[in-house]
Amino acid sequence: MSLEQIADKVVETDVLVVGGGIAGCPAAAKAAEHGLKVTLIEKSKTDRSGSAGQGIDHYGSFPRGGLTVLALEKQWDEMGMANAGGTGLWVDPNISYRIFDNHFWALEELEKLGATMKWDDGEYYWAPHLVRGIKNGLRVHWQNVKPELTAAMKERGVNVINRTMIVDLLTNNGAVTGATAVNTRTGDFIVIKAKAVIMATGNFARCYNPETPLFWKYKFNYHWCPATCAGDGFAAAYRGGAELVNMEIAGWGHRIRDDKTISMGNFMVGDGIPCKTLTWTGDEVITGGPQKTAELEQEGLDPIYLSLEHLPDDYHKRMEIAYADERMVSFKVAEDRGFNPRTHWYHSMPNAPHQFDLIPGVFIDEDFKASTLKGLYAVGTVGAALGGCHGAAVSGLLIGDSISNFVSGVADPAVDEAQVENQKQTALAPMSVKDGTEPVELECAIRYICERYVGMFRSEGKLREGLRRLGSLRRVFLPRLMAQNPHHLMRCLEVRNILDLADVHIQACLDRRETRGCHIRLDHPAEDPSRDNMLTFQRIEDGKPVLEIRKIPGLKPEYAKEG
Repeated sequence: MSLEQIADKVVETDVLVVGGGIAGCPAAAKAAEHGLKVTLIEKSKTDRSGSAGQGIDHYGSFPRGGLTVLALEKQWDEMGMANAGGTGLWVDPNISYRIFDNHFWALEELEKLGATMKWDDGEYYWAPHLVRGIKNGLRVHWQNVKPELTAAMKERGVNVINRTMIVDLLTNNGAVTGATAVNTRTGDFIVIKAKAVIMATGNFARCYNPETPLFWKYKFNYHWCPATCAGDGFAAAYRGGAELVNMEIAGWGHRIRDDKTISMGNFMVGDGIPCKTLTWTGDEVITGGPQKTAELEQEGLDPIYLSLEHLPDDYHKRMEIAYADERMVSFKVAEDRGFNPRTHWYHSMPNAPHQFDLIPGVFIDEDFKASTLKGLYAVGTVGAALGGCHGAAVSGLLIGDSISNFVSGVADPAVDEAQVENQKQTALAPMSVKDGTEPVELECAIRYICERYVGMFRSEGKLREGLRRLGSLRRVFLPRLMAQNPHHLMRCLEVRNILDLADVHIQACLDRRETRGCHIRLDHPAEDPSRDNMLTFQRIEDGKPVLEIRKIPGLKPEYAKEG
């Protein structure tokens, strides 16, 4: 049977970009500038899709004021963020070097794509971002950055296919040959033949509960865009044979009970002045991470509150401008609730994992190539060692600028028709199920397992019970997923991804028998020296999951020499 007989539509392209966010759009536009035939698929609509869909108020972090890669890594370690190996946050310092080394080039490229980078006075507005005391972040008016980038792509001839979600990668002899996808409005099954695939689908978070309100389990109120953080790119790459790394390190963070009236970034960094952290008695404390927060709770000092009431009027005015750029609806929500951001104390809910950000993801090198699958690239938060607007945009632009070198040496992809047929059966199966399981019900069950049996404070018995329960969901409920229409089919595909990644997550947590960074094993409270400078790698090989422990790559001599 030919591809045309199996699929409703067959698309041929040089480069397939999956995901139309801050990484995917620049990657597609830049690749098209080099004369490549580029197709981008987005399960929403690129005009307002992804975590930047509502807007962005800041972009960083630039190598300014003496800031180096090592200084930035040290700052993140001091902030208590995840440290998987003992030498820094970034998994591979060579990736950090490339991002830093190309930041100002990328700034110019974004301006060429129509993204507004300068402030109202025509100058760049530098503000503190990650390293306090150094103005290495850039305040931006990015309320409309997504429509701007979408227009730039189309001007350069990118074939943008909206409302289309990836099912799985197509592979042949260890190389990518394209992907299959489903139109989330018509239900059409699509085959996309490509010489290279750039995965740019964003964060993963939905195996844990949303930020607030926690007791409404069907809510999708995540810090990042809920559709983006289903882990589509992580899961498709993993099932295709790519390696994931650091999947035991789910980044912890405060869940703000009143999140919709202010963003977490304005508490922790803001415009250079941090918030105050207070106990319920009004005493100021420094939390120092999840373990310290747990101690405060045991001492009876919970709830913990965050306050901005000590900040000057000009700070609050700048914050209001930021909200006009990033989440204007917050003004209305605050007004309706009677909140005054200048005086209100915000309840900081217990620290808990909520996103696989920055260090987990597809293992890549400094050219953003996946380690075990030729022709696959990962940019933005899909790639381990990338994250935030700056990591996403720079990595997207860099791979878009260089991928023609790879594509020029690749023959037309040979697609395995049996593989396509198998992926079609898997993707469309929920459409024929009647009186089955709603996808949101299964997702909530997965979230419950991760919250209850993994969470912040882990132990072998809990993790094994979590795996047992996940296995039951896979055997009993995954085959019963039902989709009443193509939009529900998208939710079914998302839940399949979330289930696969939850399993990967728990397996990695179970293997790491130590406490380090935000990976806290109550039954193994000390660091294991044998894990120093080591990372957890996971992949599927011959249909079976494989977990390996390997060393962190070192900084290349030529990069170290340059400083």
